[in-house]
Amino acid sequence: LGALTFERIPWPVADASQDRTLDVLRPEAIREFLLSPAHSPDASPKDRIRAALRRWHPDKFVRVLSHVMESDRDAVAEGMGIVVRCLNDML
Repeated sequence: LGALTFERIPWPVADASQDRTLDVLRPEAIREFLLSPAHSPDASPKDRIRAALRRWHPDKFVRVLSHVMESDRDAVAEGMGIVVRCLNDML
């Protein structure tokens, strides 16, 4: 399987076909992904956001960082921070 890279992280953005860089982690792309009718249709928007916050919480995500290639760790940590700030703003 190998080490994780920034590109291999399943970032919560609506358009997964875009190049995987920090540029895709825009609040509108994250909001569009999480609030899409196709995403967890049985869960309320607030429940989706809370579930995403649990998934991306820094205390949990530190386990993922240990598997990320050293050259990508800073970008992945920054991306995680962007996602968490956006999710907090959505609540």
